[in-house]
Amino acid sequence: MANFYKTIVGLILLLYLSSCQGNPFTKRDKDSLDLSHRNLYNTNTTFSEIKLAQQLIEKGQFSQALPKLLSVVESGEKDTTAYYFLGVVYQELGSPQNALNYYIKYLQIAPQGIYAEHSRKQIGTLIGSPIYQIEKVDTIENQIRTLEQKLQQEPKNIDTMLQLANWYWINQDFSKAGNLYKSIISLDSNYWSHPIISSRLEKGANGEIIILTPQEALKREAEKNPIIFFNVTSFRSGRSLGWSSDFKHHIYNVSGQVRNRSSRTLRNVTVQLTIYGFSGIVYDTRTISLGNLNSGQIKPFIAQFTNFDNIENIDHYDYMAYYDE
Repeated sequence: MANFYKTIVGLILLLYLSSCQGNPFTKRDKDSLDLSHRNLYNTNTTFSEIKLAQQLIEKGQFSQALPKLLSVVESGEKDTTAYYFLGVVYQELGSPQNALNYYIKYLQIAPQGIYAEHSRKQIGTLIGSPIYQIEKVDTIENQIRTLEQKLQQEPKNIDTMLQLANWYWINQDFSKAGNLYKSIISLDSNYWSHPIISSRLEKGANGEIIILTPQEALKREAEKNPIIFFNVTSFRSGRSLGWSSDFKHHIYNVSGQVRNRSSRTLRNVTVQLTIYGFSGIVYDTRTISLGNLNSGQIKPFIAQFTNFDNIENIDHYDYMAYYDE
């Protein structure tokens, strides 16, 4: 009987998801961020996280969307949509090197995906020229070889130097790229204001030039947004009528874990969880105190909700972390 019940529930869920496929969200306009292909559902934790991140992106709340998308990637989920949205978020947050990396990761996994055209367009915008089939390593290597030969013929051609440095960067040869950026600065200091160079080079306290590799950028991002959520899920529990055949769950639970990915201790860490009904109505909010969180430390959390009219009307949940330095 238990297996029969599970089979029926599975079929109902499958039919429900199939019925939703023909109802994509409305595209905004030709020049806006491409968020039109959105068949996302709360039946899967990863889809739910991406949907919430997408809603934050549409509201312009990019810094809040970032940790949700990173939690999807760090959980090991191979969801191409998360890579695309991370490209969008990092581009809007002024981190073009991270944006490029995630656009490329998306294209490497889904070269014909629904966001492939827009990803290529944004990559072209970021590096200053239109790029096609950037996900193919052979194309990148051939482009680098061509530009290296061109630079040998014109060693002080800044346009060629900049193009080659950008391709080195895309090919993750950050040392060669950094050295070319430094050479450009030595030839013309006005290039410090160039948007790409200024995002990849930085003057240190003693005047030295620091190359802001993606690893360094991620390290700084971890210090800026130190708390990452993972294994976040929801489930129902409790019976209002004992073991009778018409029992109903009356407790909505949200549980998960947080990790401090920074190098410092965070004090008085709290997790605030909110459950929502349809049309965005707020049912209830719970705040969970976790105390101090050392560097690299992981702590679990769980919140139980009973303040709602009907558990079937709970549409989604959200969460944020707060801490003292």
